[in-house]
Amino acid sequence: MATPKGGNFGKVLEIDLSKLTYKTRPVSDEILQQYIGGRGLGAYYALTEYKAGKNAFDENAFVFVGPGPLSGTMAVSHRTCFVNISPLTGRLNHSECGAHIASEIKFAGWDGIYIKGKAKKPTWFTVVNDKVEFKDASRMWGKTTDEAHEMMIKEMKDPEIRTAVIGPAGENGALQANVIVERFRAASRSNTGPVFGDKKLKGFAVRGTKYAVPVADNAKFLAAARTGKEINIAGEAWEGLKRWGTGGLMELKHFLHGSLITKNFQTTWYPDVVKIGGEEAARTFWKRHSSCTNCPAHCLKLGVIRDGKYKGLVAESPEYESGGLLGSNLGMTKFDEMTALIEACDAYGLDNISTGGTLGFLTEAMEKGAIKPADLDGLKPKWGDCDTYMAMIRKIALREGKAGKFMAQGVARMSKQIGKGSDAYANVVKGRELAAHDPRGDKIRAYSYTMGTNGGDHHEGQGSKALAMTAMADSLCSCSFTSMLIWGANTDKIVTDMLNGLCGWNMKPEDYWTTAKRIMTAERLLNVREGISSKDDRLPKRFFTEKLPAGPKKDAIFTAEDQKKMEADTYGFFGWDAKGIPTEATLKAYGMDAFIGELNAAKKKYNL
Repeated sequence: MATPKGGNFGKVLEIDLSKLTYKTRPVSDEILQQYIGGRGLGAYYALTEYKAGKNAFDENAFVFVGPGPLSGTMAVSHRTCFVNISPLTGRLNHSECGAHIASEIKFAGWDGIYIKGKAKKPTWFTVVNDKVEFKDASRMWGKTTDEAHEMMIKEMKDPEIRTAVIGPAGENGALQANVIVERFRAASRSNTGPVFGDKKLKGFAVRGTKYAVPVADNAKFLAAARTGKEINIAGEAWEGLKRWGTGGLMELKHFLHGSLITKNFQTTWYPDVVKIGGEEAARTFWKRHSSCTNCPAHCLKLGVIRDGKYKGLVAESPEYESGGLLGSNLGMTKFDEMTALIEACDAYGLDNISTGGTLGFLTEAMEKGAIKPADLDGLKPKWGDCDTYMAMIRKIALREGKAGKFMAQGVARMSKQIGKGSDAYANVVKGRELAAHDPRGDKIRAYSYTMGTNGGDHHEGQGSKALAMTAMADSLCSCSFTSMLIWGANTDKIVTDMLNGLCGWNMKPEDYWTTAKRIMTAERLLNVREGISSKDDRLPKRFFTEKLPAGPKKDAIFTAEDQKKMEADTYGFFGWDAKGIPTEATLKAYGMDAFIGELNAAKKKYNL
């Protein structure tokens, strides 16, 4: 087994919560070249260690927390990937978040943390370089994510530790629950929160002071990293991101693109966006910019509510997805109330997107008479009603009462139980609630929602090539805003130049694409084993049957022809057949011959 020359240490930290033990899991340079890190390495572990039908709550089901080879280096903008079977969708999903924990894992000497088993009582653990300590989390259990974060800092007596924690929502098994990283960043789309909760894991903290990421050729690597950074600094789009963060997209998506989610995707026209968007935040809320490791954009915008009912509330608001799902989606017209909903989700440890989708769906269901207040413990949600939405968020997080248990299942399960035609406005793909972009106004976003591994995710790639590029960025654990989305056609060369200098590899630009396609195909094979095919790569009914009633894209609709073109483009690009199934030839081309038997077994089982 070849040892990495640079970029990686060749070892992952394996945590066994059942035994409260840890050990080193070696990783060869060959595997790292094939799957890179982060998202790709998590998919590799699942593909080689899981049989079909794996349950998210099995004792040996893992959560992989992965940095990438660029983490902890001079490359711009490091993120962290969480990979696990999602209890919401029943399939392997991934989630990426910012902050600094990826670099800290590398500074501690690890290429990732692999967490399995179930503790007998509430537990958290610390990683300080080579040393791991398991700690009693009983006092933290029931605490919000910000409280748990502060308790970990206090107990370790080190303000520089990096934390990842769940809130009450994860503890109680709400399927929309996430992991909050370093107080203000969220790993949401993999639904890792209830998995941590089932494992009795409140979270963990990492501190690295001993190791520097090894570099094979320092001059070569720094030259390539500098090129990537300078393109950012010279880019006009980068200036907008630095000034507004993603919150500035709310007005843009509304007035120009016609794709701002509004009232559960009933329309994209919402003039009141000016009361809750980036410009209002700049005038009345934002106090400072913050950034992830080595990022020149500083897109994290922190602020404080200065008057009214929520005066003194410190929060991040509005990031585009949270502002869309908990703002325009719910008909909110008051900035402080929208921000309070966002902060409540973060504190309880809830995915803003899935939670906003849950609330929007139930509001429309109430409007249409499909449910009654009695079904929600007397609550009657209506657009713009902050108090009721706040009560619903609390019930979801605590799984409180009949309504809490019902809502904590997510939209797909609720719609199935409600019936009464509610599937017409249950906006999910592959069991996951859609993000804040209406694909009738932003048609290329449908690739991300439908062809992406997660389903319903806004950030898996807009177009077939972008799906591959995003898989690569997520495996490198690089922020797409400061890498592929601004490097464009130069991305493959910039990335391979960095990896060759850093890791001592000899990748060519075409190898970039082969690696990205391998990672996507590995994830697709995992989904195919669970019965996924082209029948599942579709938008919800609403987008095929209802034209946009107003706005810049008035009368737009997603057509069967749009769907057909998207499937042909994606399946052809990745080497999958007309049903979205990887072919034997494709598996051989990507060095995945060992999985041909599993592929054929799945095709036979599901008549694919």
